[in-house]
Amino acid sequence: MYHSLYLIQKDFILLRKFLMLLIPFFIFIAYSNYHSFSLFTVMPPMLLLISSCSMDTQQMTQRFLVNLPVRRQELVRAKYFSILPYALVGLAATAFTYLLIIMTGKEVTPHFWQEVGIAISIFPLLAMLYLPIHYWLGAKGTQVVNLVFMMIIMVGPNVIGSLLQWFPELENWQSFGVKSSYIPYIILGLAYVFLLSCSYLISLRIFEKKDL
Repeated sequence: MYHSLYLIQKDFILLRKFLMLLIPFFIFIAYSNYHSFSLFTVMPPMLLLISSCSMDTQQMTQRFLVNLPVRRQELVRAKYFSILPYALVGLAATAFTYLLIIMTGKEVTPHFWQEVGIAISIFPLLAMLYLPIHYWLGAKGTQVVNLVFMMIIMVGPNVIGSLLQWFPELENWQSFGVKSSYIPYIILGLAYVFLLSCSYLISLRIFEKKDL
């Protein structure tokens, strides 16, 4: 388990320069689209995940790590564990931008934090799709896969915003747990754990058979 923590720390060390560019860029984009910037919350964590995986393949980090006393299982597990800190980075950047917008006298949508919740909940879904494809295609298909997922996170907020406008009842769905029980949240949480577990097992099976 502690190997996974060190591997996550390694990713953040490699990404520190990228973070210095990503966070100001995100704040600029979010502030420029403050009416709907809550839907951009998924952008920082997904870009961090894509960048960390790209660095592993481009710099041959995986080939180096498998020659150390680190099991392939721990390498894959670290990528899935990194979903949480990456999501926290996205939430922190969103909260900072929110304070900046409020301090400058601008207003956000009434359902701002519900929209943030929807956006950040999409990140694990994208990650559980991206990681098995990343391990399957490896360095050869990394550029194509990254381009597709970057287009998704760039276009996604506009798509979600359009859906909220076309289907106003979704706003009621956003707050279904406020006046009712927490059972739907529990069901969703269990579904997330199940899907992440399936994605992890698929990625692990692919990576264990991969010749580096």
